[in-house]
Amino acid sequence: MIAERLAATALALTEGVGWQTAVRLLATFGSPQGVLAAKPEQLALLRGVSAQVKRNLVQMDVARLADDLAHWRAEGVRYALWYEADYPLAFTRLESRPLIVFWRGTALPEPTRCVAIVGTREPSAATVRQTAEWSAYLAERGWAVISGLARGVDITAHRAAVQARGYSGAVLGSGILRVYPPEHADIAAQLQRNGFLLSEYAPDQIVRPDWLVLRNRLIVALCRAVLIVEAPAESGALHAARYAHAQGIPVFALPNSEGNLAILSTYAQPLPETPEAFLEVLQGLPYPPEPLRPSAQPRSLFEE
Repeated sequence: MIAERLAATALALTEGVGWQTAVRLLATFGSPQGVLAAKPEQLALLRGVSAQVKRNLVQMDVARLADDLAHWRAEGVRYALWYEADYPLAFTRLESRPLIVFWRGTALPEPTRCVAIVGTREPSAATVRQTAEWSAYLAERGWAVISGLARGVDITAHRAAVQARGYSGAVLGSGILRVYPPEHADIAAQLQRNGFLLSEYAPDQIVRPDWLVLRNRLIVALCRAVLIVEAPAESGALHAARYAHAQGIPVFALPNSEGNLAILSTYAQPLPETPEAFLEVLQGLPYPPEPLRPSAQPRSLFEE
């Protein structure tokens, strides 16, 4: 029989198997080993799971995955499954939580000391200056600056935190051994010395546009608050704002762009005028936040 952790990892990395599909599969077959041992005719009877996912389960090459895991481990990659102690507790609040997360770097921080700083890939000069100033200020005072390693606001926030000798983490829309964009590999390497790179995708996966959107839910879940520095109407940063709002995580924004004005008119809070004032607000925020949509606990899926 396939070892328990290897079977769970194989299930988590099967293309098309997300949280809800895993719930259905485990409820039917009892365990990851049971899912992988299921015959095609047994899978065919299961409703609510696509034919392609069923084919992917049958075709999962567990022996090759074991080799990949050994290679990734040699590259300093660690991972945690949804039921393990190292799995970030903040992700258990998500309705679409990842079944697995991979990371390189130091231990993942407590959300009580994390703030997400995100925004447009084409920021104004004023936005660049403010992002750098506020990121450095927070990092110097022990707050982890979390973002997505993207061009523009994200990389400015990471660089400022690193230069302030603070802690910073990036959540990627690619595997952590395929840093995107590639020109940010230098900062990615520095984050691993006092921070982390994290992804829900296999470490050697190249970036996909839809993954760049989905990673925003993990960025904000790790944080006590989200700062949208500048976001045009079609900015990807607005996905982060929406995910944060759905999770009950406070969103702050400046009135400097169309996207920011839109969220300020609905659920975002005006950003205090100084980083000192913002820090005072951050320290007074409750944690954990109350989610707008309650989420089931994960351990019920994997108990002996």
